Amino acid sequence: MIKLYTDAGLNTNLNLGVVAFVIKQNNKFYSDALEQDFNDNHYLEFLALKIALKKIIEKNWNHDIIQIHSDSQIVIDSLNKKYSKHYQPILDDILKELKSFPFYFAKHVSDKENSAAHAQVHQKMLNIRKHRSK
Repeated sequence: MIKLYTDAGLNTNLNLGVVAFVIKQNNKFYSDALEQDFNDNHYLEFLALKIALKKIIEKNWNHDIIQIHSDSQIVIDSLNKKYSKHYQPILDDILKELKSFPFYFAKHVSDKENSAAHAQVHQKMLNIRKHRSK
């Protein structure tokens, strides 16, 4: 089983958005955090999932069941309902990617349970802020 943890963060004062994910499969870990130019935290949460799924498919790891963990209630609810009032286009992209997997579960988790992805977001933000201030 693949375990995927996603998170996103937005600093509106700096106009800085970051998405991050941590993939765990068979005692292997892969993680990444990326700067994004969107000013909507909910959208960034969806985008984190979309990018992570694309990475899993790119690495050809999508032949196993995937368990998606997110601290974003809107992402989890939207996945379970296959509907989002304001984010349907990106949700449709995500649902299309999920067809590449045999099955998926979506689980809402606390910030604490999502700490690895959460830490990726904050570390990336700190690194970007350091480079911008130079």
